[in-house]
Amino acid sequence: MQARLMGALLTPLIGFNPADVDLFEIPMVKDRMTAILGDNYEPTMKLLNTAQSIQKEGALFYVVSRYAPSEVREITDQAAMIWNADTNQMAVMLIQDGMPQVFSEQIANAKEALIPTLPVEVQARLDQALEFKKAHEEKVQALLNIEETIEKEMQKTVEASVSAASESAKAAIIEQVGNQALVNDIQAGVAAAESAKATAKAVKKDVKAEKKALETAPDNIKNTAKAISN
Repeated sequence: MQARLMGALLTPLIGFNPADVDLFEIPMVKDRMTAILGDNYEPTMKLLNTAQSIQKEGALFYVVSRYAPSEVREITDQAAMIWNADTNQMAVMLIQDGMPQVFSEQIANAKEALIPTLPVEVQARLDQALEFKKAHEEKVQALLNIEETIEKEMQKTVEASVSAASESAKAAIIEQVGNQALVNDIQAGVAAAESAKATAKAVKKDVKAEKKALETAPDNIKNTAKAISN
């Protein structure tokens, strides 16, 4: 029933400017569009208000925003409203900043999503936007890859610098420790020499005392004998 009423409404309007017949203010059209677009309704309507005629291609009734120059069309905001008389499905294509979206009515509890059929003109615009989106995403990914590569190389450089600094510091420590060991050896040698010198001096003193004792021994014997004879 709704499909017949929609068809009866749109058929006599083919070729007219949608603004002149207030197409988008008709409840049967506006209510369905606000339901599928949500927050995207206002930006979509700004574009659709530039459309110049209501068109028909087979079972498809549609309105398309005014063409942009071909050299900038792939990045220009665009919109189209499509109603399929065979399926009673309404769909809207919206392209913002070169990024395409397609909104469409769906059958409740359906096992599979109902993919909307688009007029040739609308499909061409969508395909162009999809190509732009793909190229844009590839450029973004390429930049991310370059950034990742740079970060990895920087990390390698930092790690190499830290490693080199660590090796240098290690060598300096080893050198310092080696020098300290040499100083310790010298100091130990000096201490040993001093100790040996002191020992030699003590031995010399003992030898001198013993020699003196031997030299005075005859006198001691004589004195002892004399004392005994008396």
